[in-house]
Amino acid sequence: MTTLSAENIDSVDAEMSDTVLEDKSEGFFELVLSEGRPMDDLVMDEGQLASTVQKLLLLSVFGLGFYGVVVGLAAQTSTLGTWFTAGTPTLWMPLAFSGAFLAAIGICLPSFYFYTQLAGLDASFRLITAQSLRVQARTSVVLLGVLPFYTALALGIGVGFDLGLGANGVVLVGMWLPFAVGLVGIAALYRSFKRLVERLPITHERRGNIMLRLVLCWGAVFSTVAPVALWRLGEFLGTVI
Repeated sequence: MTTLSAENIDSVDAEMSDTVLEDKSEGFFELVLSEGRPMDDLVMDEGQLASTVQKLLLLSVFGLGFYGVVVGLAAQTSTLGTWFTAGTPTLWMPLAFSGAFLAAIGICLPSFYFYTQLAGLDASFRLITAQSLRVQARTSVVLLGVLPFYTALALGIGVGFDLGLGANGVVLVGMWLPFAVGLVGIAALYRSFKRLVERLPITHERRGNIMLRLVLCWGAVFSTVAPVALWRLGEFLGTVI
């Protein structure tokens, strides 16, 4: 008869935890879309955090890039004559969307970390990175869900079914749609922080709804940086591609 020591029990618990996390990783797309505690477990697990960040990054790039292709196709027929119709938008717009939004996250990360610490949450920089990419990945997934409707709108305009937007209006909608859909990601960020506050060390107590103020600060900083990044990067790519 085998006797289980405390070390063996801890080893079994660790193996079971790893198995659960691996099972969760298999449905990563569904995890990002559904949100909830399973996703919290992934971003809180230091052993899985690097892999989780990579998956969130790839999902963000895929969603933004695919969306950029469709908006670029719509921009090809536009007569606006602005920076987002220059060059060959179908080729450079996927790079602009994915590059600008991810660059904006990189620029904002120190501010995200500062605001989180100011709110009294002792979160590591890696966790803040995962949280920000988590929001972007969710936004990218929702964009993929909205994309068929946007495509139908663009095709309808192309065959003469005008809703008062015209080809130029469709492009403008496409440029601003990621920011509107981003509100879904902000709401998910608030809910996730409300859950994580029960698991993260608290450095100092803060009064009021500090989580709401924290998320609003995140959103305000990102909403300031991302449009400028998209404009400058898109303007540059439009001259070379």
